[in-house]
Amino acid sequence: MAKNFYFRMAAANLRRDKGMYVPYAVSYIIFSAIYFMVITLMTTDGLKNVPEKDNIKSMFALGMIIMNITTVIFMLYINSFLIKRRKKEFGLYGILGLEKRHISRIILFENFILSFISLVLGIISSCVFGNLIFLLLLNTLKVSPDSHFSLTWHPFVITTALFAVIFVLTTAFNFIQVRTANPIDLLKGGQVGEKKVRFVLLKTIIGTALLIAAYYMANTVKNGGAALNQFFVAVIMVIVATNLLFQAGSQFVLKRLKNRKKFYYKANNFIAISGLFHRMKQNAAGLANICILSTMVLVTISTCIALYLGQEDMLRYNNPNDLEIMIYDQLSEEKINSINDIIEMEASEKGIKIRDLYKYYRATSSVYLLNGKILPYNSPEIDKDIPMYELWSHIRGLQVVPLAEYIAVTGDNRELADNEVLLVTDKENLEVIDTKTFGKDYVIKDTLNDTVFNIGKNTPVTDIFLVTADEQSAEKLLENVYQKKWDDAKSYKFVLNMEGDEKDLLDFTYSLKEKIVSAAEDKTISISSIDLRRQEDYSLFGGLLFLGIFFTIMFLCATVLIIYFKQVSEGYDDRERYEILQKVGMDDKEVKKTISRQILLVFFLPLAAAVLHLSAARHMILKMLESFYLFDTMLSTVCIVGSGVIFAVIYVCVYKFTARTYYRIIKF
Repeated sequence: MAKNFYFRMAAANLRRDKGMYVPYAVSYIIFSAIYFMVITLMTTDGLKNVPEKDNIKSMFALGMIIMNITTVIFMLYINSFLIKRRKKEFGLYGILGLEKRHISRIILFENFILSFISLVLGIISSCVFGNLIFLLLLNTLKVSPDSHFSLTWHPFVITTALFAVIFVLTTAFNFIQVRTANPIDLLKGGQVGEKKVRFVLLKTIIGTALLIAAYYMANTVKNGGAALNQFFVAVIMVIVATNLLFQAGSQFVLKRLKNRKKFYYKANNFIAISGLFHRMKQNAAGLANICILSTMVLVTISTCIALYLGQEDMLRYNNPNDLEIMIYDQLSEEKINSINDIIEMEASEKGIKIRDLYKYYRATSSVYLLNGKILPYNSPEIDKDIPMYELWSHIRGLQVVPLAEYIAVTGDNRELADNEVLLVTDKENLEVIDTKTFGKDYVIKDTLNDTVFNIGKNTPVTDIFLVTADEQSAEKLLENVYQKKWDDAKSYKFVLNMEGDEKDLLDFTYSLKEKIVSAAEDKTISISSIDLRRQEDYSLFGGLLFLGIFFTIMFLCATVLIIYFKQVSEGYDDRERYEILQKVGMDDKEVKKTISRQILLVFFLPLAAAVLHLSAARHMILKMLESFYLFDTMLSTVCIVGSGVIFAVIYVCVYKFTARTYYRIIKF
């Protein structure tokens, strides 16, 4: 062989088949660019001044692991389309005298040229647009630190290593495909469809049963904890069911139609059903994968957008008041006044207006609100067989407050006997609690839902407050009924609601936190701030949204590429069938109409199934979002429906774009 023959042959093949290889190269570039950017964001020093930078980098590290798996799977799967279309060409090489080792060398050079150029362009693209993406990330996180985009050696090495592995795997797969087949098999390779489906009825029944079970599970889940626990089980069931129904279920339905003689033996129906038999046998696995990828795109982007847009609702739910300071010890009057002075002084210095400021001594615990009763964790009335995730939505915070503290905060002068308590909580809890079953040793004298304790500035406080006659009664109630020692549960709580500029509020909170820690000396302190939490949550959910967008682009890219190669495959197959149908007497218009109807049905079936999966998963998605304290059903539903509509539009556009290639091949 002449020097560089194999290299020149490989380059000529890539130029000649650019219609197949350019889309593959574009996908390769997108995958490598996204992966490079994720590694860059995970390793860059530019995030060093960003709050919660460690959590963001950990999130991107997890994203990198998932991307490793998905990238390898997608690239191998898409490569299998390319090699299938090339088998006839490789068989021709064999007939002309080239040995398999010669064909393997051509494949090696083709894959190397394509992989090397695509990887380099992907990395260059990521470097060029890296600063823009970095700035978009900072904007999404709602921070503007003194940071700049920087590149380290890590993304170059890690990205090159991953795609080197993909190069080795795809090349090895292509070698195996060529070396294990004889030239005659290779000549027929492009015409070989999916393997014959066996056990059609059994697989259809199993697939239907799995899908119904998954849908039932998704629509009967009771709370967010159960939804998170069962989500991946439901996903696996839907994936298996989708594959079975596309492969076996489609054959089952078509066979039933074929057995209806009066329906089948009509010109249009005969051609359509016969064509669908062939198409579904050949494309079932690919169509199932398009459906699964489409569903993944819809679920990923809808949940990420809902979490990002619903952050303020989640913040308000978790922070009924702007700032709460808990000091876990009993404080002297002098220490209380000292902390109070620190708060007022800091507010004055930072230009913050204090709208509410109150403080009280209390004891805290966590309880279950179950069957109308307020029960401690180890209550014998709780069924031990109930999993924890089922009890998640029944957990409530309990605060036991002496009457003197209650009066000091509210100004509501009341009197209570030793065995009497006031129940203070929000309306939802009051509707559930059965006051008659509170306990044999204690009586609920009155219930209130309009005190400063349970009416927060941002949202109602969902804790349950029990006001007792005095501290001794509170201690007895906590220890005897809720089985928690008073000394372990007592704390002093300061509650603040404020007004001011967002930056000033944040500066005030940071400064106050530092000074309170110093003033409290060796006492344990906990500070809950909506301003600090907002900064943390925007970092968390902003990073999650970015990862979701990256994954969506990858899934969408894989989906588009599979659709494109399916269209190309259909085009070459239909060109031969088009000639046959013309020879048996059908005119151009009728042939085009028949084949177009089949194409529309086959390629829009995955979209219909994906929308069906998303609709069935809506309830479970809403419950999962509730586990993040996002209870805005309307917002979540709009995100789900909006994602479905936008994806459907994109899907139609992709179909129309790829259909041009199809019609160009069959030359209608």
